[in-house]
Amino acid sequence: MSTERIQRQTGVVPPSVAASSGRSAERGGDASPRRRTLVEHEVVQRCLAGDERAWEKLYRRCHPRLRKAIELLLGVEASDGHVIEEIASRVWYALWKDDHRLLAAYDADRDSALDSFLMGLARIEILRYTRSERRRHSHEMSGGRKRLEEERVSDWQLATMMDEFSATLTPGERAFMERFLTVPVDGQADAELENLPPTTVWTRRYRIRRKLNRFLENL
Repeated sequence: MSTERIQRQTGVVPPSVAASSGRSAERGGDASPRRRTLVEHEVVQRCLAGDERAWEKLYRRCHPRLRKAIELLLGVEASDGHVIEEIASRVWYALWKDDHRLLAAYDADRDSALDSFLMGLARIEILRYTRSERRRHSHEMSGGRKRLEEERVSDWQLATMMDEFSATLTPGERAFMERFLTVPVDGQADAELENLPPTTVWTRRYRIRRKLNRFLENL
């Protein structure tokens, strides 16, 4: 009976083969996460240097995993895709604003994986989002929205309000809102949105929403 057949039947592997397999598995197991961390660290450094393409690469690389993390954190509320995208946009904007101060706090040696770092930021943004939505809902019920419903705002009054709100936006924000936020988005608009730099998409969404909340609070 051959040695190979004995090994197959008994499951016994010679020490030399076991050691070789262990070394191979060890190399394979360590190389992938370590290499990913090194690549992410290099991309982060390019982002901090102001490389727009690096931001796009970071977004394409991490955004799908960030969305999955947010879904996990939201639990039953994850059924609303708009909420997931809103939280994700807030995370990216937090990384981008203030000269990327928050992104600069990422330490590949300390935080291990960039995914873990982003998940921590997502937890913070979910808490902030929950608080802001609670305040907005309270205001709508006690003031702005309730008053609008009672007064039965006409179409022309609503159009006037939208014009007043549009006046608070920058030209770029106004064009973005009119193209992507106030009308049903078609296939062409989806394609245009995909071609925009990710930094443009998440910063404009966040700023428009923030200005809209302030506008409604002052009604």
